[in-house]
Amino acid sequence: MCRAALVAALCAAHAAHATTFTVTSVADTAGTCPSPDSCTLRQAITDANAAGGVNTIGFAIAGSGLHTITLGGPLPTSTHDLTIDGYTQPGSVMNTLTPDQGGLDTVLAIEIVGTGNSTGLVIQANTALTVRGLALNHFSDAIIGNGGNPDSSFITVQGCFIGTRADGTAFAGVGNTGSAIRTGFSASQIGGTLPWQRNLLSGNGGAGLLSGGPTTVQGNLIGTDRSGTLAIPNGTATNWGGVIIAAHADVHLGGSDPAARNVISGNHGWGIGLWPAAIAGHPIGDFELKGNFIGTDWSGTRPLPNGFADPAAAKYGGGIQVTPGPVDLGTYPIGGFGVGEANLIVGNDGAGIASSGYPNVYFSNLGNVIHHNRGEHRVNVDLGGFGPTPNDADDADSGANNLQNYPQILAVSRAGDQLTITYRVDSAVGNAAYPLRIDFHENRRGGSGAWLGADTCGAGDAQQPRQVVLDVPAGVRAVPFVATVTDANGYSSEFSPAYDVIYEDDFD
Repeated sequence: MCRAALVAALCAAHAAHATTFTVTSVADTAGTCPSPDSCTLRQAITDANAAGGVNTIGFAIAGSGLHTITLGGPLPTSTHDLTIDGYTQPGSVMNTLTPDQGGLDTVLAIEIVGTGNSTGLVIQANTALTVRGLALNHFSDAIIGNGGNPDSSFITVQGCFIGTRADGTAFAGVGNTGSAIRTGFSASQIGGTLPWQRNLLSGNGGAGLLSGGPTTVQGNLIGTDRSGTLAIPNGTATNWGGVIIAAHADVHLGGSDPAARNVISGNHGWGIGLWPAAIAGHPIGDFELKGNFIGTDWSGTRPLPNGFADPAAAKYGGGIQVTPGPVDLGTYPIGGFGVGEANLIVGNDGAGIASSGYPNVYFSNLGNVIHHNRGEHRVNVDLGGFGPTPNDADDADSGANNLQNYPQILAVSRAGDQLTITYRVDSAVGNAAYPLRIDFHENRRGGSGAWLGADTCGAGDAQQPRQVVLDVPAGVRAVPFVATVTDANGYSSEFSPAYDVIYEDDFD
């Protein structure tokens, strides 16, 4: 079931009941509300559960400034469809800035503080939860879905700061031991393309988001402060990092619209971990990972690395990690060649994309800008684990992406604004799925800058030298480049060694 249909079905099932419960006190008193317009948060959730149907919890606490609700233990699990809207509190201000404009100018007026080892907002299966305009911190997990399968429940989180102080400028302190959002198999919408929907998910001991169900994650800052320029890392207790995705179908991280861009940077561990789990009937499909900044600040011009390089400990983390599934689930497409689809994966303390040598791991590197990832081995795409993987005769080896061989550059010449490249891919027809796509990028420290063009090699030309002519951007005097191969199954190679700078007179 698609997410829109799921939400409609959940809402229609209870449309006959709709009550608003208003929180007017920062106390943590249990029991029931004296009246629907005079509740504590704990009482409001209890009464919403008893009322059934589709309910809303709003806020009208007297006084200006920030109102902090300090909990003495876990809140009741939500058993029916519920919206908790912190933006109803006077003094709250929704964010107005887009990802292209920078960080967040949100002003939150409701903060919910846990005990440090208790859960926050939890739902049971077959329900929907929407959370807006709240600061949540000091939880083992702040928001939890408990859907028994990917179609059973839905979580929406928008305009929230989870893990930081309510002003989004610093770590909230010891006590954020788990993840900001742990969806289970619930479907989820985290952020969105409207400015007010953007979240700050930072400073959590686990991941910013740990998702096992269909999800759309857009417009968020994950691992940074509210300005998008300083690190407040997730993963400090677990090394999980920013976003961990265990699902493989109906997953959308970012998008081609700049408004969908996530900045996933500054995390302790991986920016994104693709850690597939076996979900019957849900192979990789309708999967997007596009247009994100991974390892930089909001502007994409300054490093804000994921990973860590503590001299006293093993280096760990980087941009994106792909781990093996329990079965062959298909190929993760990362990036794209359309406008706005490439991810910027730059400046990480580890590989840009890595499989760490795992078998049964498949991903496509499509048009991404990946460079200056400065881990121990300075590898921007790492298939074999901990260093460049050399080509082998006929491409007969196995491993992540079948350890697809990269192109061998045999000769290069330049005439005017055209570059003629002679290359060869040493992949026997029986060891790679033809046709092969060969992509050429400007070289940036052994990784990829701007995309220059592509060629297609059919089975009839397997292992033979081929020529491709690429247009050189006007006014460019030197064109160092790297190349990759992606076979018909979507299995991409590492980058070729960078070819030396080529000048207009063909001397290098």
